[in-house]
Amino acid sequence: MEEAKNNAKKASGERLLYTIFYVVIANIVWGIVCVVVIAQFLYSWIGNSLNDKLLSFSASLSEYAKELIAYISFNSDEKPWPMGDWPHQNL
Repeated sequence: MEEAKNNAKKASGERLLYTIFYVVIANIVWGIVCVVVIAQFLYSWIGNSLNDKLLSFSASLSEYAKELIAYISFNSDEKPWPMGDWPHQNL
């Protein structure tokens, strides 16, 4: 019984560290999203069309952000990238 409690505490501490790690990554992702938005706006303003590579990247980035939020908010136990796989884009 005591061993089960110790394992639960270890798992809880590990989850806390991963959550902090993914909160830092989520803040970095937010900065990347801002850069992509500005770049896409400028590209569409100057070239009168959207950049397909930016669209593809932002689609996979939004899926990644969804995975981050799900893990951080305890809606998922599956760790996002870099511990898990990078999400595929759904275009």
